[in-house]
Amino acid sequence: MMRNPKFQFVVGLAISAFFLYLTLRPVNFNDLWGALKTFEWLWSVPFLVLTFLSMWLRAVRWHYLMRPLGQFSSRRLFSPMMAGFALNSIYPGRVGEFARAYVLAAREKLPFTSVFATIVLERIFDSITLLLLLVWTFANLQLNPSDQVAYGKFVVTGQMLQDYAARFATMCAILLVVAVSFLFNKVREVFCAVVLRVPFLPKAWRERLAQMVHTFAGGFSSLLDVKAIIWTLLLSIGVWVLVGASMSVLAYGFPGMKMTLMQGIAVTVITCVAILIPAAPGYWGLMEVGIIFGMFTLKIDTVYSRALAYAFVCHALQIFPIIGVGLACLWTERVSLSEIRERSVTK
Repeated sequence: MMRNPKFQFVVGLAISAFFLYLTLRPVNFNDLWGALKTFEWLWSVPFLVLTFLSMWLRAVRWHYLMRPLGQFSSRRLFSPMMAGFALNSIYPGRVGEFARAYVLAAREKLPFTSVFATIVLERIFDSITLLLLLVWTFANLQLNPSDQVAYGKFVVTGQMLQDYAARFATMCAILLVVAVSFLFNKVREVFCAVVLRVPFLPKAWRERLAQMVHTFAGGFSSLLDVKAIIWTLLLSIGVWVLVGASMSVLAYGFPGMKMTLMQGIAVTVITCVAILIPAAPGYWGLMEVGIIFGMFTLKIDTVYSRALAYAFVCHALQIFPIIGVGLACLWTERVSLSEIRERSVTK
């Protein structure tokens, strides 16, 4: 039963529902409902347009990272990418990243590890971009370590954000060093030699792991293309500027609330740091407290119920349309959840 994909799908939804319940528990529903009723839903249209534009830019960026493996249009890459984002929002453990790589690899007859490496590389570029924006945000915010926002069982402080930002920077540096080092044949040969000498693994497994090292490194080959690196960095900046713009636009839906583009980017960066804290699929609870912390710190809105209403609307408009589109894309790819589950385990 535990290996049944439908059962796992239901479990994933149940986990998300449970954390949504925890998110709603500390809410004064009268105040929240009062704030939600003031929202002008017409503003959700430009928000969604900007959100999906940022997703399209992600597909364009992936096109450049995939070029060493073949010429794939952004349109072709959009479908598996959206399927991955949808499953990340439903399942724990970042299953969507494996799903995204598997869908494209299976349909285009590509090595899974090479495709997965391009996704790792994409995350590295995301990390670099966010890190740069993070430095700018913290430099301009003059964040106080004692600042604190509590939301039910979730608490975010200025010190926590600074600590996680430091870990984020360290992780980013390590990933970048690993990615670059894998481009050198000598490094790969040393790594493979170590793998082939692991005593407790069967010979077939060791040989397979050594082969995977080479195919995984193939996914990093775009780092040798200066043009691809420049475009990837520019598109990464574009992605996060569009996300910040969507946050800014949505604020206009609440009467009296204003958020500039730079404030929208700052709230986005703070929220991204907040959701680094381990949580549920879809980041329910942590995304809300991250948004509220950013809004309070930037003095965008100091009315808790309205800031919370904004956070809920923002989160819902981001996650549910992406789940819907992503699952539709998964269906068009003719890939079953059982395939993804089995391959994510074996890979």
